[in-house]
Amino acid sequence: MIRFLFTCLLWGVGIQPRQAATSSGFGGDQLIPTREPSGLEAAIRALSSTLFLLAIISQFFPAELSFLTSPQLHLLASGGAAWVLLMVFRTSIPMDSTAISTGLWSFAGYLPFILLGNLFDLPIATLLGQTGLVATVMVYGLFRDIRREIRAEKP
Repeated sequence: MIRFLFTCLLWGVGIQPRQAATSSGFGGDQLIPTREPSGLEAAIRALSSTLFLLAIISQFFPAELSFLTSPQLHLLASGGAAWVLLMVFRTSIPMDSTAISTGLWSFAGYLPFILLGNLFDLPIATLLGQTGLVATVMVYGLFRDIRREIRAEKP
């Protein structure tokens, strides 16, 4: 279990193990090569990974880390808010698998609560709000990129 959590943490920060080369030239399970995360995306992944670790620790020390789930602070949603701001204001970043995985990893702070069944400790309104906002920005980004491709193809 610790190895799995460590692998999740490394993936969240953007470090992935080398995959065996294949005859097609692509790595293991990738059909198309993916772009490297930008510096801001890597920072958002690091923030989300830190929240993930704090959420795991808060399962053992709920009184000391109760500020993490405080409805007034919305700390668990900070990774998602940072990602939404990045995608709205930096339109040069495409909505590809790297951007979408960063957006999904912004929910990592909620994962230990959900897996262990501590749903009553979570600020559900914040979780639902973040889910709606992240999904809306993902859809907006996909339509934005499709519109760019269509305009680029016209002579």
